[in-house]
Order: sequence, then C-alpha cells, then structure tokens
Amino acid sequence: MITFDDFKYHPCDPADDSWTETVFMIFSVPEAGISGNLYVLSRPNLGVCHSSIEIHRGICLEPWKIHHNDTQMHLRAPEDFSDFTLANGLRFKAENARDCSFAYEALDGNCALELDYRAVCDPFDPHDPAENPLAASKVEGYDGWNNGHMDSKGQITGWLRLRGHDYQVNCIDGMDKSWGPRLDWGNQGATWIQIDLGEGLGAFLVLGLGFENKEVVYGPFKFGFLAIDGERRAIVKATMRAQRTSMLVMRAVISFEDDRGNTYDVTGTTIAAAPWYNFNPSSAAFQTLMRWECGDRVGYSHIADFSGLGFLSQGLADRFDDA
Repeated sequence: MITFDDFKYHPCDPADDSWTETVFMIFSVPEAGISGNLYVLSRPNLGVCHSSIEIHRGICLEPWKIHHNDTQMHLRAPEDFSDFTLANGLRFKAENARDCSFAYEALDGNCALELDYRAVCDPFDPHDPAENPLAASKVEGYDGWNNGHMDSKGQITGWLRLRGHDYQVNCIDGMDKSWGPRLDWGNQGATWIQIDLGEGLGAFLVLGLGFENKEVVYGPFKFGFLAIDGERRAIVKATMRAQRTSMLVMRAVISFEDDRGNTYDVTGTTIAAAPWYNFNPSSAAFQTLMRWECGDRVGYSHIADFSGLGFLSQGLADRFDDA
C-alpha cells in the first residue's frame, strides 16, 4: 500500500551508492499536439541528482526537433524528496499519497509551467499481492520497476508557457515514483502505457519489450490496473501490437482483461511523438501521445517505450561478419 511517506526518501544502507529514488510525470495539451514530461532521479547517498524536462509539439522524429529539452546532471540532491526545488528551476511538492504539484521556470526563459496532479484512484503498488495478482511478475533487467514502485493515474491541470505561447493544461495521464538499489547500464526494455477513454475510464499497463528480426514486439504482460469511476481494479491479461516510424509508435492496438472478466479492445493513433534520449545516460524513451478509441469512447494519454541503449543495439544493430 502506498502512503505519503513513499514520496520521501526510504530507509537504506548509507554505503549503497546505487540507491536511487525517482519521480516522473507525463502530461499533454492534446488540442495543441503538445506532449511533455518532468523527471528527477536522485542518488541520495551520493548527494547528487539528475533532472530532465522534455516538451515537444507534433511528431519529432529526431531529438534536435524537440521544442524544449532541459537535462541537467549532478545537481545537488534534495534533502526532502517530497518537497524540493532544484537548481534547474523545477519545484515539486507532494501533498498526500494521491496528490502533488510541479512548477518549473527554465533558466533560459523559454519555458515555464505550473501543474497540479490529482489522482483519479488510489495509487497502485505493483508489489502488493492484495492490489496486484501478478505481483510476482518481474520486468527483466529493470531494477527501477522491480524494487519499490508506485504507479498512479490522475487529472493534471494548470498552465504551460512554451516559446512565448501560453496553453491551458487539463489532461488525464500518469506519474510514478520508484526507490531502491539500481544499476543503470542499458540492458533492459519495457513499455509504460497510460490509456484514457474519457468519462471516468482509463487503464495503466506495463509490458515487456523485445525484438524479432529487428522489429519491436511487446510482451509478456507484467501488470496494470483499470481506473473506473474512481475505483481501481487489477488487469490480469493484456496484449499489444504497434506500427512505428523510427522507433516511435504511430498506431497501437491493445486488448486487456480486468479481474472481473471484463475485456477491452483499444486503438490508439499518435498525435505527438519524440525520442527522449537523455532521461538517463544509459537509456532512451520513445514517447508518444495517443488518441485512444474504444467503441464510442475517446481520450488522450501516452505510451513510453523505455529501452536501454545496449538493449537497442543488441536488437537493432547490424551483426559483424566473422567469416
């Protein structure tokens, strides 16, 4: 069960240099085709943290087309991870186990925002068997998911100023918090999916990610939940297929089943996308804002394919000819 204290630093061996705590939120302005995220990775025993703010509009196939990309390493780690301000201009404050707020003002003046996050259901602890019947399932090679973890779906409201243009933010999307020993060396891959279908219905899923003949394949399903009218239900089965351009999903088809036997078939079409190469030096995330459809329901939220750079090269790089 997730509590407010999970936003703080967790007890750990002070000699463990790999101990890591992260907070991440993804947001959008669908009517403007804007997709963005806010991320902090802290290593409190080393006294340093890394932060990335990435915002783009429309489909950006190359990283240099992203409209705001502020990534800074070796910032001083916050003393309190539930309430802090970083030297890059990012502020975060957790209010309780469900709700928090972010604010940011770029040092170059090109971007600013204030966003409030209000969970639409209780946050999800994937390692609690009472909440997740698949709690024993592991995400291969991904310490960040297999140690302490919280996943949440919420309504994000506020404003964004990007390159002199002002936007109102009002979307349903996701955030997470992680903690535990973590070695980031690029040997993993998984997909993080937030589905919004409007009118109090949405889902969150994590699936494995691999390669067959240099094509991305998704599975097996790891865990997830359905959010329906404020109630959270476990998802027990899910599959995903996708079409992509330059690793970015352009269309996705997802089917899933909750713990009551209800099934959902969802189709997503991409309206914004970009490769996020600097949330971690070992890895890349391919972030896509989707227009989701299920019957007559429509909503907007994200897919993020997280892949270690070493993992990508194993699946996609040409082989040496040893003959």
